[in-house]
Amino acid sequence: MNSQNLPSDNTIKVHELIYYIYFLLLFGARAIGLYDGQPVYNACLVLGMLAFIIKIAATRHTLYEYIAGIAFLGTGALTYLCSGEKGLLIYFTMMLGMKGIREKKVAKLGLIILSVSYFVLYLLSVTGIISELNHMNKRSGYGFLLRHSLGYPYPNTAHTTLLILIIFFFYLYEAKNLRSLLKASVIAMLLNLYVYLYTVSLTGLISISLYLIINIYLQLRKNRTKAENALILLLFPAIVIFSIAGPLLATGSAFEFMNKLLHKRYEFALYFLTTEKITPFGSYFKAPPTNWYMLDNSFLYLFLQLGVVPFALVCALYIMWIGNLVKENKTRELAVIITFCFIGMSDPFLFNLSFKNLTFIFLGAYLYDSLKKMENTLPAALSKEIIILPFGEKEISAFKNGFAIPGKILSKSFYEISIHLVRYALIFAVIGLIGCAFYAKTHTEPKVLYVETEIADPYFNHKNIEMTQADVDAALAAGDLVVGYDSEDPTMYVFKKSAPHMEYIRSTLTFGIWAGLIAALIISVIGSARKR
Repeated sequence: MNSQNLPSDNTIKVHELIYYIYFLLLFGARAIGLYDGQPVYNACLVLGMLAFIIKIAATRHTLYEYIAGIAFLGTGALTYLCSGEKGLLIYFTMMLGMKGIREKKVAKLGLIILSVSYFVLYLLSVTGIISELNHMNKRSGYGFLLRHSLGYPYPNTAHTTLLILIIFFFYLYEAKNLRSLLKASVIAMLLNLYVYLYTVSLTGLISISLYLIINIYLQLRKNRTKAENALILLLFPAIVIFSIAGPLLATGSAFEFMNKLLHKRYEFALYFLTTEKITPFGSYFKAPPTNWYMLDNSFLYLFLQLGVVPFALVCALYIMWIGNLVKENKTRELAVIITFCFIGMSDPFLFNLSFKNLTFIFLGAYLYDSLKKMENTLPAALSKEIIILPFGEKEISAFKNGFAIPGKILSKSFYEISIHLVRYALIFAVIGLIGCAFYAKTHTEPKVLYVETEIADPYFNHKNIEMTQADVDAALAAGDLVVGYDSEDPTMYVFKKSAPHMEYIRSTLTFGIWAGLIAALIISVIGSARKR
């Protein structure tokens, strides 16, 4: 852990506060669903970079730490200039800003930001207050259904964001025993399934399930065998090699199997591997045949789009860090990187502009600890400490009591639920079923779902009609669903049976779940108040 010059628990150094502001700007922007190209997001990016520069200048660094930082930032900057991709450069700022910062404090901040943002976006989305970037999808065995993004740019993004939220929670969660860990994991899995009901993101569903299993396993296996540790050490390089060489080496039925398993990602990967050049610092890709051709593998994206030099640098850093995690038996961090190794094969967020790869927080702490250990082997001139803005060393009082009263109420309520879990589970189930029955009784199931062209993409051969505002009003009055109507593009695609039925199921279950949750929470607050 990076512990040099850390303030006490009751105070915070100015340079630490600046890093939290930086993290709030960049992580918070993505947490509320902003994305690259939006003016507000670009403003957050500029302010975040300004905060990073001030953080570095306000922190005491040695000359060789500056040299290392320049090497990383230079690599990221060259990659950006050659490829137009700035994600890796931003991740390097996340890592290099970690000097004098506690990983758990950053995780707490991330948990607070994401918990509030995710819940608010979810609430605004399911109530229809904000419009979503939804997509129609045809699932074998079911038919057409609408995938919800829950306020995020894409349904997969919504689900992988939930993964980060769950990881932050379990990284900080101190389970008293295995039973407590299993309880928390079951609740997280139920949340995972509920969100899957909306996003229909198989990648998100599998990644969270995998993380929960790996986390439980590593907590149980504190004393692992040499064979287990060897497998952990080999996992990252094996997956990296598989990601790059797999599409080129697989042929015939093996290629078809992997392509189907990864939802055409092997086909898309082979296209980019055979049409794009391997370069030192990345390149701009040519326009693909369709918008559906995407480089969804993080490791292939790092190698092919960002270039061989950053690929080698990042892989070497990860391999050394994973070796350190195994040596020091840091099971929480190991659970994260093992999960990211697997999800990296089907999602590009590890090195793009998503700002969700929280391993760079841990890599920053590891980097500065490693450089500190090298201090005695370097010339004195390189070990000389420099601070450009001395005010960064000042300590200020930490703000801790802003949410004291509601925090105490919620903590006592959750404690009441945890010690009487079966009782409250029954309350939730009974009230939830009553809520579902009430919704089904008072709401007629829609027969038709009308969606705009952008949502229907790529199912343009499906039945479509042109609608006027009067047609939309009539459809809504009849109890049908209309999503994304625009009078300037009146073409609406018509989906019957499975698609409107799924929307009805979602609404019914959501009403029941919230009825059960609210009832359980109210009863738990009353129960904890009576025990005072």
